[in-house]
Amino acid sequence: MLLELMSNGTLAELPSEKVPIDIKLPDNEPSIIVLLPYNKYLAGTLKGKWIYYAKEGDKEIKIPVSLYDDEELKLSSEGRKATILSRKTVRALRREILKISEPPGNYEGTVRMLRTLMRDHAVFRNNASEIPEEKNFIELMKKDEVLCKAYWTLRFALSRSEFEAVGRLKAWLKAGPENFTREDYVSRLWFSIMDLPDESASSELQALSFSSLELNYCALLGKFFSPLVIYNHVSGWLVLARFGRNSSSSFFVWLYLNHNLFSELRDRKHLSLQEIIYAVWADLETKQTMNELMNYKCFVSQERSTL
Repeated sequence: MLLELMSNGTLAELPSEKVPIDIKLPDNEPSIIVLLPYNKYLAGTLKGKWIYYAKEGDKEIKIPVSLYDDEELKLSSEGRKATILSRKTVRALRREILKISEPPGNYEGTVRMLRTLMRDHAVFRNNASEIPEEKNFIELMKKDEVLCKAYWTLRFALSRSEFEAVGRLKAWLKAGPENFTREDYVSRLWFSIMDLPDESASSELQALSFSSLELNYCALLGKFFSPLVIYNHVSGWLVLARFGRNSSSSFFVWLYLNHNLFSELRDRKHLSLQEIIYAVWADLETKQTMNELMNYKCFVSQERSTL
C-alpha cells in the first residue's frame, strides 16, 4: 500500500504501481509506504516494524521507529525540518497495517488451551484428542458466538503472554455469557491505580447513586483493611478488589452489578466474589477483542466480499 502525507496532515492513498523505484520494500513483505516531504519515507511491515528513511545527498539514513496510538511521531534528520505525524495519523497508520496482517497468536496452541475450558462443547466432545481443522473450526465459530469470543480472546491473550486471562475466561463461561447480554442484568467495571477511580469512573458511579462519601469509605477500607470490599447499596452491589503483590504494581478493580445480575451469579451460578469479578472482566475483554479483531485482514476481506 502506498500513501502520501498531505500538507494538512491527512493521508492519501496512491496506486501501488507508483512506488518510486529508489524505495526499498523492507524484507520483501507486504508493507505500507508513506511518502513524506523532503525525499523521506516511512515503511511498515506485517511484523510491526517501522523504518524511517531519509536521504542526505548520496547517503541514506535508516532509523527504526515505534508507533503508539496516543502519541504523535516526530521524524527528523540533519539539515531538514522535522516531519510530525499527528496522533490521528499514527492511529490511521496502525489500522492500515492491521488490514494487511493476520491476527496474532497460534491456532493449534489456542485450541488446545480452549479445550480445557470448553471440554463439554460439541466440537471437543466428539473429538477428544484431535485438533479440528482450522477452516472447519472458523466456519463453526461463525454460528457460535460464545465459541468465537472465547477463542479469539484467548488467542490474543496468549499471544501477549497474558496467561491470567485463562482464569477469567473460565469464570466467564461458568457465569453464562448470555447473562451479560440481558437488558435487565447490568454490570460495569473500572480500573484505577490510585485509591479512588478517575473522574470519569467516579461520575458514572455517582450516576448509579453512589455518593462521594460512600466511594471514599470503600476506598479507605480497600487500602488499609481488606483487599476485597463488598457494599450492598439500594441501586446494586459495589465490589472493590485490590490486585498486585506489592504497592508499586498494585491496582484496583471497581465493579458494579445490579441486584438481578448479582443474584444470578452468586445464588444461582454459585460464583465466588473473585469469580464474579473475573467473569465481568472477561466479558469486557471479549468485547474489546472482537472490536480489535475487526481491523485485521481476515475480517476486512470478509466485509469487502459481502459488499
